[in-house]
Amino acid sequence: MELYVLVTVGIAFFCGGIVKGITGMGLPLTSIALMSIVLDLQVAIPLLVVPIIATNILQAFQGPHFAELMRKSWPMLVTAAIGVFAGTYALYRLDSSYLLIALGLIVFLYSINNLCAVRLSCSERTWPVFSPIIGFFSGILAGTTGSIGIPVVIYFQALGMTKNLFVQALGIQFLVTGTVLTLSLLREGGLAIENATISALALIPSVLGMYAGKTLRDKVSEDKFRTWLYVLLLLIGLNLIRKGIF
Repeated sequence: MELYVLVTVGIAFFCGGIVKGITGMGLPLTSIALMSIVLDLQVAIPLLVVPIIATNILQAFQGPHFAELMRKSWPMLVTAAIGVFAGTYALYRLDSSYLLIALGLIVFLYSINNLCAVRLSCSERTWPVFSPIIGFFSGILAGTTGSIGIPVVIYFQALGMTKNLFVQALGIQFLVTGTVLTLSLLREGGLAIENATISALALIPSVLGMYAGKTLRDKVSEDKFRTWLYVLLLLIGLNLIRKGIF
């Protein structure tokens, strides 16, 4: 990779780390949105795997609800794994312009949803029906665009999970999805030695960004930070759609 691309990748993961440090999530979406400015998704998505797995190991096991969440979430995790394999298969066979448009739409709609403070509400009784569907759709998006977990995040918010349960549930979802994504990319030949090396090195700016984010958490307004973040992502999403069309 050229030097300016490597610098952009480092900045992308540092920014993603800051977002995760402040909000507890958002590293994959922020990083992939920024990397896609200079890299094709077929190259950018494999770079996510090490930072996703490493930064979510602690989050997944930190808390008393791991066994409970695994018992409850296994249908969602299974369908997410199936979706990841299907999505990664499509990643290396679809025209990249379609993938850029898809990622741009996801980033744009997710930003609009948060800027407008749209909050859905669901009962726990929907879990047996909705969770496998949402898991599969989330897996498809992870495999094709690298945007891990957006449907899951929205669904968990709609369920009204407590903060600690929400964070640990996301950690489990991201850890399992990231691990399956790694296996799927290996199967498709997308995780070459160069990509795996860069992905491992990307953990450094990711962790530095998370540390910076945690340091800033008590010094900046989280609401203002989220607003500016979603405005930035909205503009990036529109640019990705433009790149895909033109």
